[in-house]
Amino acid sequence: ERSAAICALIEFCFAVLINVVLGYADIRTRQANTILYYLALFFLPLVFVVHTMRCSYREKGRLILDLTTFDVDKLVCTSDFDRAFILSAISAWFGSKEALRDFVRSELRAELLGLLPSPHLPSAYAALILSSLLAWNCDMALNFYKGGATWEELLRHMLSFFSFFTSWFWCAFNGIFYLSDKTSSPGGNRLLDWSKTLAVAGVMFLWSFVGFTLCVTLARSTAVVGLVVYVIFSMALPLFILDAFKGCRFACCRKGMKRQADIT
Repeated sequence: ERSAAICALIEFCFAVLINVVLGYADIRTRQANTILYYLALFFLPLVFVVHTMRCSYREKGRLILDLTTFDVDKLVCTSDFDRAFILSAISAWFGSKEALRDFVRSELRAELLGLLPSPHLPSAYAALILSSLLAWNCDMALNFYKGGATWEELLRHMLSFFSFFTSWFWCAFNGIFYLSDKTSSPGGNRLLDWSKTLAVAGVMFLWSFVGFTLCVTLARSTAVVGLVVYVIFSMALPLFILDAFKGCRFACCRKGMKRQADIT
């Protein structure tokens, strides 16, 4: 929840800053410095998000590791009254301190481990994170409409940016969650720790930048075929996140195993 809230806040600030840039920079300056704007508005906050999430996953890993050596007798309580109350509650609920120790080291640790594998970003959290950008897309389309844009131009803009935000950005944040978990260990020194952060942020930035470049190019062009291909490809990306092809993979595996069994 904390990581998703941070991502949502960053995206909200990103949407606000886009409006500021569009409002105060003329069109020639924006087109000439698109890469610099995208780098400043997206990459720098992304570094902060990745480093925060890596630290969060590191804390969870340490918690699980500490549970393997849990012992009630090693715990410290500053109040004798609170200590007596807690021990009486342990005796009433678990029967003994040893029973609680065994529960924490085995069942509780196993349950928490089930929550730790690298998560797919839940769909509800993805909707929360992307909501500010989708609202910005609708706001820009309304501005274009009031400015006299044709329906073809509005549709091209809406489709290209909607595909980018709901697909490329969703995949990017899903990758951030996954890679932040896999690279959560500090690596021994601060330089290596920040190198991992920059590497993860750089990979996700390049992925998003490719999608953004295609999005802007197609939104400004009149190529219908290119826009259709981009939209179809973009809409297929979330299907991999949602494991929509899982059944197909399993079916193919079963057919392959059956074919191998028939051969042997």
